[in-house]
Amino acid sequence: MQTKEAIQGSWNEFAGAIQKKYSQITGDDLSAAKGNVQQLVGVIQRKTGQAREEIDAYLKTISSKSADAVGNASKVANECMDKASEGIRDGYEYAVDATQESYRSAKESVRTRPAEAVAIAFGVGIAMGVLGTLSMCRRN
Repeated sequence: MQTKEAIQGSWNEFAGAIQKKYSQITGDDLSAAKGNVQQLVGVIQRKTGQAREEIDAYLKTISSKSADAVGNASKVANECMDKASEGIRDGYEYAVDATQESYRSAKESVRTRPAEAVAIAFGVGIAMGVLGTLSMCRRN
């Protein structure tokens, strides 16, 4: 799906190419057509005297160039999104691995030194209780 800016950019390129080729066509002429290709062809034909087939062929050429430019921009955007997704995936996998390694390390420490682990857990529990009590006292 194209963004509003991409569509506007395509229209600006399209309109610029028309005005470059057909200098008689003004911005007001393009605005009056309001996206109606047949009306635009009629205005160009009336102001330039050029055959309808030639105008149609030119419009097809510049519209395909605009479509190619939008397609290339879309391709680049998709590649950037793919790289960003890959980076996020890698970061997630790293976080999972680091968490698992920390868990294994803590488990090993508790297994090899259970008394110290209980003492540390008790100390952390006391500290958290004191901090919670102080926090509640400040609120009141």
